[in-house]
Amino acid sequence: MKYKSSVIIAFAVLLIFLGTYFLPFLKSANTENRTLATFGMVVRPEKDSVVYRDSPAERLDAALSDQFAFREAAVNRYLRLFNSTENFVYGLMKRFDKAEEHQYSLQVVGDYVLIKDTEYISVYPYTTPLSEADLQKHADQIRLLHDLYPDLKMYVYYVTQAYDTSWFDDFIGTTSGDHYREIKEALPDYVDTDCLVYEDLADYLNIHFKTDHHWNHRGAQRGYENICAMLRDDFELGKIRVPVSEFAASDTYGFRFRGSYAKGLGKMYQGTFDDFSFYEYDLPDRETAAIDPETRREIPLEKIGLYDEYSRGEIDKSKNMDHYIRMYGAGRGTDGELYKDSAYPFVIRNSEGNGRNLLIVGDSYGRAVRDPLASHFDTTVYIDYRNLAAVPIDYLIEHYGIDAMVLCSHVSLWNENGYYFTFGEDE
Repeated sequence: MKYKSSVIIAFAVLLIFLGTYFLPFLKSANTENRTLATFGMVVRPEKDSVVYRDSPAERLDAALSDQFAFREAAVNRYLRLFNSTENFVYGLMKRFDKAEEHQYSLQVVGDYVLIKDTEYISVYPYTTPLSEADLQKHADQIRLLHDLYPDLKMYVYYVTQAYDTSWFDDFIGTTSGDHYREIKEALPDYVDTDCLVYEDLADYLNIHFKTDHHWNHRGAQRGYENICAMLRDDFELGKIRVPVSEFAASDTYGFRFRGSYAKGLGKMYQGTFDDFSFYEYDLPDRETAAIDPETRREIPLEKIGLYDEYSRGEIDKSKNMDHYIRMYGAGRGTDGELYKDSAYPFVIRNSEGNGRNLLIVGDSYGRAVRDPLASHFDTTVYIDYRNLAAVPIDYLIEHYGIDAMVLCSHVSLWNENGYYFTFGEDE
């Protein structure tokens, strides 16, 4: 009888857990920033999915974790209690710490950290190095490109984040990983490199969003100037483009947006949201197009970047709209359709340039430097690193007569497996 009761109880608990899968109102909300794996992935895994796991046991664990009823509420309450306790103990220890105060303090909130005395969110500082195997593969591809196109000039610009700095070593108890140095040391000497450098915390706060992982328009201007400094010895670039105006879209049209970090924290973030502004430049007349990855046919665009739409107030004012990606990362076709750079490479042909052609490969940070940087060249191709598998890199170099290639990104281009150059069938 005792064993029979245990079996019935265990079976009932299992039914309750499985039942939550079929009740939509019990599923975890997207504010928890989870992958929302389904039970179908356990027996029918899709290897291209971001929730793919090698073993059935790992896939089952991911599905159970994501579909467990009321999980978000339980996790939030637990993390609030845990974080409060941890921060109290940390503050108490700092009171008795007689060491010189030379670093900034962090406060743990969920899976993120707050830079104390600010509303700026970051992720926990990394302490582990990048995968040597992944870095070696990237470096080998760079060497292959150099062998195929010895006249091609190559540049790497690394967009440093707060958690890349050494500001918080006393918080993590060790030295944070220097990923820029790791990337630089893995690359051949003929690749010029540089990175975004912050003078201090105030400088970081000035050129970065508080709730989002992107740099703001001031940070992008800094990055553009740094990249031009790298290219100037090899190419005639002319004068640096100076913004002719700054358009404060948030103040003009009354909206704020919740960045990626704040979305990940959900209700745990108690600070204010970000405003959105952008610079306007006096750029030469140009023709723009999107490249169809399947046919490689160019689709004419009226413009790249939704600057005009934002200036006119044609804005989705919801707090969850990612205005950085939407405004910089889309182009309006002459057919009226919207083409996103996450699916289509872009081409810019200037009415005046330096007689040379540029290829920009980047993650989302490259979007905001694309237009002023492209204005110095005759033709510029911009390809998001998520499209590298769709369009062969040798095709772009040969078809568009590329003279210089700039890789502008944070760590994602270097440590996320799968974002490598692809080559044509002959290669």
